Amino acid sequence: MQDKSGLEMLVESLEELGLVPDVSKVSKGALFPAHNRFASSTTVSVLLSDSIYFLARANVSSSFTGIYSSIELPEHAEYIVHKRDWTDFMFLPARKTLGNAFIDKNVSIISPHWTPSTELSVENVQLFLQINKAGKPYKLVLQNNYLLAMIDALSDKKIIGIETSDWLFKKEDLENLLKNGEELIRRIKTASR
Repeated sequence: MQDKSGLEMLVESLEELGLVPDVSKVSKGALFPAHNRFASSTTVSVLLSDSIYFLARANVSSSFTGIYSSIELPEHAEYIVHKRDWTDFMFLPARKTLGNAFIDKNVSIISPHWTPSTELSVENVQLFLQINKAGKPYKLVLQNNYLLAMIDALSDKKIIGIETSDWLFKKEDLENLLKNGEELIRRIKTASR
């Protein structure tokens, strides 16, 4: 019996959750015969609901899994939020604080020009921390044209996303990201209006 690849397990788990994944592979390495070529990148995407997308991508040097949507905020609004770590004081001396003890104690906000005071409520941070309890390090990202056109519908837009630098394929990990992540994105989009 042959072991399943991470791609096969991811597709199988998404299908078990009732989703229809779209898989694309880009192969490079013209020096090798077709049967020996490797996929230099593999992308799995799913439209979850009204402009919220699941995306998993792996290439030779890195991988990530997340959910993403467009959001209407000023162009200078960009930030990254991650669960606070004890080493943050060394590496993130210019992190933003919101003046809320719970939020400031539990997450680090990195932003050059924007303080996400309306988007990051205590409830939203609690949900973000709940997503992180699965054992994978997640980050919340808000950036202009973040996905570099990996999803055509999100090209040239401000993107909000929740992602991990791991290739997720276990059903329980995907359920956590899909259920709680989609809810968090919806809440942040509503708060930003």
